[in-house]
Amino acid sequence: MNISYAIEHIMVRDIISVGENATIRQAVEQMVKKNIGSVVVTKGKKMVGILTERDVLKQLCFDAHCVDKSVTEIMSSPLVTIEGNSSIGKAAALMAEKGIRRLLITTDGQIKGIITERDVMRATLEVFKALSDARI
Repeated sequence: MNISYAIEHIMVRDIISVGENATIRQAVEQMVKKNIGSVVVTKGKKMVGILTERDVLKQLCFDAHCVDKSVTEIMSSPLVTIEGNSSIGKAAALMAEKGIRRLLITTDGQIKGIITERDVMRATLEVFKALSDARI
């Protein structure tokens, strides 16, 4: 039995972003305000990187001026993407291979959403629950 669940069904379509000239402080304020763990960094209309909680923690400094640095100084780039019609398993494998917790989802080469490790775990649990409830 082959079961495939496309990640486009679980992705978050509302991607929160900051411009390349934003400071770390501004990016963190957006993450706190939206209760999210990352923001995508844009240059014009193009998405060029992602700033995550982990990126901020890695650069933790003990003076007040570090939060005034540009997000481009610590963001992760290039972006790691996957096609929306890919399976949850393929997304999980890519995250594990790259050592990342977020993937941007593309359709026809355009970024359309984002998923996190947590999204993948939830969807996987839903699939397992559906299988355990099914009478096969």
